[in-house]
Amino acid sequence: MPAWGSVEKDEDSWKLVLFIRHLPLLTHEEEREMESLNPKSPTERRQEKEEEQFLKGEPTKQSPKPTKGLHP
Repeated sequence: MPAWGSVEKDEDSWKLVLFIRHLPLLTHEEEREMESLNPKSPTERRQEKEEEQFLKGEPTKQSPKPTKGLHP
């Protein structure tokens, strides 16, 4: 079978292999760091802000939840 790619891509592939092998051994700190690097939608950011306000005892502005199937 012919070889594809270059040395750099092989190196990247092995980095990915090592990362995947390390996943079961992640510490809580590593997991939190990885989660912080994930992009968040505006809804997720709003929910996080509301949760932080709730935990601090601050009043939160709750948006009404849409209801399904209750159209007159």
